[in-house]
Amino acid sequence: TSVAARARVVAVSVHYRCAPEHPLPAAYDDSWTALRWVVAGGAGEPWLAGHGDLARVFLAGDSAGGNIAHYLAMRAGAEGLGAEVEGAVLTHPYFWGADPVGKESADPWFRAKMEAMWRFVCPSSEKGVEDPWVNPTAEGAPSLAGLGCRRVLVCVAEKDVLSERGRHYYEALRGSGWPGVVEMVESEGEEHVFHLFNSTCDKAKEKMDRLVAFLNRGS
Repeated sequence: TSVAARARVVAVSVHYRCAPEHPLPAAYDDSWTALRWVVAGGAGEPWLAGHGDLARVFLAGDSAGGNIAHYLAMRAGAEGLGAEVEGAVLTHPYFWGADPVGKESADPWFRAKMEAMWRFVCPSSEKGVEDPWVNPTAEGAPSLAGLGCRRVLVCVAEKDVLSERGRHYYEALRGSGWPGVVEMVESEGEEHVFHLFNSTCDKAKEKMDRLVAFLNRGS
């Protein structure tokens, strides 16, 4: 609600089904259904009808939500949506892979733990952490050039174990041939989703300012 209030946007929060009771792809499917509901007019929902702008649809999420936002943008690009997606905000996105990228830890125990976590939420995955759902740059993954939005903001936190994945995604998207504009903002000295635990700290305020500016650009 703080983002919606600051940016003066209408926000639709998706209460998707969660693992382990509902393994992936349940969360992806629920989020896609919600997005299609929005672009179809929200069944006449008054706030969307009266205040929403379907020419400026954004996708956004933190951690797993950042992963889902990427999935939705890729699916929109592949299947079409009936509306243009203006942008996507991926905050500390939950991406991983079998091999370390950048300065990511190569510790076998740690990497096995991360893979076990993915298999726990997505037991049907045949490729493990090389599944494009969790590793968008895996061999055989759909090209990021097909991302179905015009702009992307990737947010990373310096001390987050997922930070190198966010940086890797940013660089991969830049070099993919995708015609949009991608930006990255890094919060120095901060951990994973720090802004959810201390929304009044200086770094959280700086991050909020960048997010609001991204959403309001061109409006």
